[in-house]
Amino acid sequence: MITFEQLTAKLDAQFPDKLNSYSEYKCNFIKVKDTSVYMEVMTALKEEFSFMYMVDVVATHWPKRRDKFEVTTNLFSIANKLRVFVKLADEDNKFPTLTDLWPGANLLEREQYDLVGVIFEGHPDLRRVLLPEFFDGHPLRKDFPLKERTWFNNADEQGIGLKFSR
Repeated sequence: MITFEQLTAKLDAQFPDKLNSYSEYKCNFIKVKDTSVYMEVMTALKEEFSFMYMVDVVATHWPKRRDKFEVTTNLFSIANKLRVFVKLADEDNKFPTLTDLWPGANLLEREQYDLVGVIFEGHPDLRRVLLPEFFDGHPLRKDFPLKERTWFNNADEQGIGLKFSR
């Protein structure tokens, strides 16, 4: 068994000055400060520290920050009974895919692409999963228009003469 303190000590030795690890509200966070080592950190977490279970991927849009987009990956090590949230922020909405390491990331990343508009580079099937293909925009972005929005962009998907009044 490994503790979060032992994990971060080993990761800091492996990636000096590239990570910011902290605990807050009984949760363990690893913030990757250097995008170039992100995939190496994730590979190390899976292969060296037994984080075999990817619980979730969450993307957040912060329009007033310099790094406007943040992706948080929730990982759990069953062997160590340890959960970590790995964060990566960037001013652009493009992040590397984790589908090569965790195949289950496929649908999780598609969901974030659909709702927040984050593009996971190298993803094998990046397309909408919850909203229809003709939907315009990404509804969980902070700048998504809530008022005076034409519902579904007046699209009549089936061509049966539907009129959208909202």
